[in-house]
Amino acid sequence: MSKPKVKNNYRKILFFVALFCSIIIFTILIPLKKPQIKASLINVSKKRITMYPRQYSDIHQTPSAMDTNSRFKNISIIDNQSLLGNIISSVVGGESNNQMESGTWLWTPLISITPSYRDYVINGAKQNGITAIYLSLDSYLDVFTMPTGSARDEAKEKFDQALEDFIAEAHSQGIAVDAEGGWQNWAEPGNEYKPEALLEYVIKFNQTHSEKLRGFQYDVESYLLPQYQNDKQIIFYNFVYLVDKTVAKLSGTGLQFSVVIPDFFDGESNETPQFSYRGETGYVVDHLLRVLGRRDGSRLIVMSYRNISRGDDGTIDISRSEIEKANSTNTKVIIAQETGDVLPQYVTFFNTSRKYYDRQVSQIKNTFAADKSFAGIATHYINSFLELK
Repeated sequence: MSKPKVKNNYRKILFFVALFCSIIIFTILIPLKKPQIKASLINVSKKRITMYPRQYSDIHQTPSAMDTNSRFKNISIIDNQSLLGNIISSVVGGESNNQMESGTWLWTPLISITPSYRDYVINGAKQNGITAIYLSLDSYLDVFTMPTGSARDEAKEKFDQALEDFIAEAHSQGIAVDAEGGWQNWAEPGNEYKPEALLEYVIKFNQTHSEKLRGFQYDVESYLLPQYQNDKQIIFYNFVYLVDKTVAKLSGTGLQFSVVIPDFFDGESNETPQFSYRGETGYVVDHLLRVLGRRDGSRLIVMSYRNISRGDDGTIDISRSEIEKANSTNTKVIIAQETGDVLPQYVTFFNTSRKYYDRQVSQIKNTFAADKSFAGIATHYINSFLELK
């Protein structure tokens, strides 16, 4: 009977020894793995998050600005041949403005702006320190695409009057007005007539009216095109070429030119590839700075949409590259912030307070105050901005 008892005790000893060794090995190996997990988490937290900003005007944009009209898709309002020399030429004149911008967008179609609503917007802008309103004029294409005749002439006169009244009221409050236009396909073949028609309208409006627009702005969000992921370089080339032609067409007009872009056009997030344009290779923002550098007073408005200014992936972090690149040019950079009801929540100040918004914007201004290219803040958009309390 004694032999089986010794054997059982021996098995118990072996079991506890094995268990003890396992605990020791487990204790040693686990700490070695922890730094790898932590590093992975750090890399994720520091990685630039790519957001694809979408126009608020998407929800009520006129079909004339979105759809390709077969009547005009092969028509060029601007003579490209006559612009060639201007494109290749050196600096062309523009209005230079050293005042710090405090701008905002108004997306309501012009004809739908009643006098009372117009006064509410402009008075609210004045009370909140706004110095410029970017007024969407995409709806002019509703007039442009009408059949030639008296109805079209009457619609244009009505549009002219509404625009002049808006500018006059804004000017009375010391607020400048820029014409804004754009849709994701405006730089694509068959759609060139849209930006050209609006640009031609703005130039002629200023030539024939005493109340004048200060500038012309593109918000062409081509990264939202269905073919974007597969054709990035082609889409970017078309976009830069549109801006290039516009710079040439604006020569001698006195209009200030601004172009709205997302924060990832600098290549920092590896979202955008480099491509060649007119013998130079670079990211979208590099080409835009070279093109806009030919026109004094030009501006890039960067949609650096975050509701926190500091830290990794904050507004300052995702704006720094554009600011530094522009410092060596004569193009200014305006940093845009979002206040609309959009997702994800960290890109917007919606449901925050005006005090919190002001504090974050103040930090942005203080950070870039010494940078030659920094030209102020733009807030998207006036209606949601006025609702911040």
